[in-house]
Amino acid sequence: MKLSIALNDSGIKKQPSKDSVEGVLPLVEKSFEEFLKKNPHFKGVKEVTITLTLCGKAKIKKLNKDYRGKDYATDVLSFPVYENLRPDKKSREKALPQIELGDLVICRDVAKSQAKEFEISYVQEVIHLASHGFLHLLGFDHEISPKEEKIMQGYEDELVKKIYKRLK
Repeated sequence: MKLSIALNDSGIKKQPSKDSVEGVLPLVEKSFEEFLKKNPHFKGVKEVTITLTLCGKAKIKKLNKDYRGKDYATDVLSFPVYENLRPDKKSREKALPQIELGDLVICRDVAKSQAKEFEISYVQEVIHLASHGFLHLLGFDHEISPKEEKIMQGYEDELVKKIYKRLK
């Protein structure tokens, strides 16, 4: 299986490096791919795609208001194609050779602010947000209950740790 993330960002640097989002994208893709290989929904799937858009506060605020009814700039939004591709849940979806998981939208400004707050780099914060959004694309939702929050946080920690390990 091959997972690819299409990045939409008008602020892309010319030379990708491990200090840039586009530079760490292959590491993120590899980690997400390994996660999906353990998921029975992806048995026989050859190609998985995700679109990742980095945007400003105005755009994410509008999307958050339009789709969630919340009138503020958030850090990440997920727009899944499928309702549920969690490995622990059955799905009515039939496995296809190619699957588009959906769209992730991350606000650059909020990510930069949170990176400062958490004392990590902007790229590290984007890794956290992309991992969080990726899990939402699969059907995980921390807002349902404390139990679901714990499950999602465990997977998120696992993904982030794997990506950080590859960064070294």
